[in-house]
Amino acid sequence: MITTEGTDYVKSMQQSSNPSTSAPSNVMGQEDFLRLLTTQLQNQDPSKPMDPTSFVTDLTQMNQLEATTRMNESIMAMTKSFQGMQTMQAATMIGKNVQVDGEDFSHTSGSASQFRLTPEEPLEDATLVISSNNGMVREISLGSLGVGEEVVSWDGLDDQGNEMPSGVYSLTAYGTSAEGDLESINSVVASQVSSVSINDDGSMTLTLATGERVSMDSVREIGG
Repeated sequence: MITTEGTDYVKSMQQSSNPSTSAPSNVMGQEDFLRLLTTQLQNQDPSKPMDPTSFVTDLTQMNQLEATTRMNESIMAMTKSFQGMQTMQAATMIGKNVQVDGEDFSHTSGSASQFRLTPEEPLEDATLVISSNNGMVREISLGSLGVGEEVVSWDGLDDQGNEMPSGVYSLTAYGTSAEGDLESINSVVASQVSSVSINDDGSMTLTLATGERVSMDSVREIGG
């Protein structure tokens, strides 16, 4: 009966996806299926004719499996294309200046470094502290800050007016709330992208000049 043959055909199509259990040359295609059907029709027992409903069901299953196979091949091709685009995008990120949430930043001697502070509530006596590996470099009074984003800058000088060399520095910002509590302030800093890696899930992780590794999602702004 075509029903059992069709069932075996469906199983063979499913098993063919596993190269360890079958080879591509042994997979039955649509032409083979129709040839088998024709042979069975020619040699069927007239007293027990083939059920046409079973034939239609088997043929439908075969078409669905072949359509699924073609769709999987298309998806794999799209995935490879997308991975190639990601690699190209990652390459263009190297050497770019980015703004990310954090405290460590890259400073270039002779130029000012800008930061963005984002207090979550109004603060008084806000203070910005710049530090290096050797300790505190500069303390800057910011006065009162409201809710939202505030752009501040450091001219690159220490408390004695000496110009600091290029390198990695850290900032700490804080202020006093209306209740008199000392509150830290979130900061967005600038750094340069040293390298980019693509994770298994397709997301990108940036390694900054500061040595910090951040996700692409944390990037607020990309510069030249």
